[in-house]
Amino acid sequence: MNLIMVLIALGVEARLGNFERFRNLSWFVHYCDWLETRLANTRFWNGPGGLLLTLFIPLALLGVVVYLAGVINILLGFLLSFLALVYSFGPPLGSLVDGYVDALGSGDDAACREFLEKILYGAPEEGAADRDRVIGSIMLRSHEYLFAVIFWFLLLGAVGAVMYCLVVNLAQRYEKADGGYAGAVRDLHNILMWPSSRMLALGFALGGSLVSALESWRTVTGNTLDVSREVVTVSGFGALHYTPADGEKTDQQDNEDFVNSLRETTALINRTLIVWLIVLGLMTIAGWIS
Repeated sequence: MNLIMVLIALGVEARLGNFERFRNLSWFVHYCDWLETRLANTRFWNGPGGLLLTLFIPLALLGVVVYLAGVINILLGFLLSFLALVYSFGPPLGSLVDGYVDALGSGDDAACREFLEKILYGAPEEGAADRDRVIGSIMLRSHEYLFAVIFWFLLLGAVGAVMYCLVVNLAQRYEKADGGYAGAVRDLHNILMWPSSRMLALGFALGGSLVSALESWRTVTGNTLDVSREVVTVSGFGALHYTPADGEKTDQQDNEDFVNSLRETTALINRTLIVWLIVLGLMTIAGWIS
């Protein structure tokens, strides 16, 4: 049932356009501010306890509502789960990349920076290395906005999808903050990223150059919970045979190569999504047969 909802959600997103205007998380921001105002001075708040309380209330409420809706009418429960999944998806990366490419072609620096702020992790930087960050960030955003949401939805249903969406929002909010609460947010984000990032890396390998992606993945070292972002980016680079810029080129040739790399990256993400859906479909059919 969850796989069917994923297929319908992806089809609706592709056919009916951008639902970004409906994905307003301002309620969650106000809710977090309200909790922090009342509990910030308590020992309980400044750590995992405060984070679990932040997430428990909206997720428990969602779980109860979806369950009761399913008891009343199975179609109503299906609809609420479907809406929760669509709500949890992030901005459509294809539209962001297309807009960025158009801004590059027209030489609109202001528009380029606006798109970069939506794509990049952290503030944009000057220089050729920034272009490598764009490619890597598109891969990471595909994980945050799409693949990880699908993974946790298939695992935990509507609660799983919304949970990851809220954790990503908290991770962005406390990215540069210090303290026990911010540390707990980063730790939980790393834990939730671990399984889905490895699945995405395997998807990149199957959707691109298998050998190169796996060889690049093997070069990643460090604490396994801390290197999920690197696993995604290096395996994606390997799948594309993409080499970070290490020399000077003419501006025209550099721009052409960069735009081609952007197109290839979105194509790899689309192929990987197809790979995921095929594998999930085969697993579902195997489950029905057995």
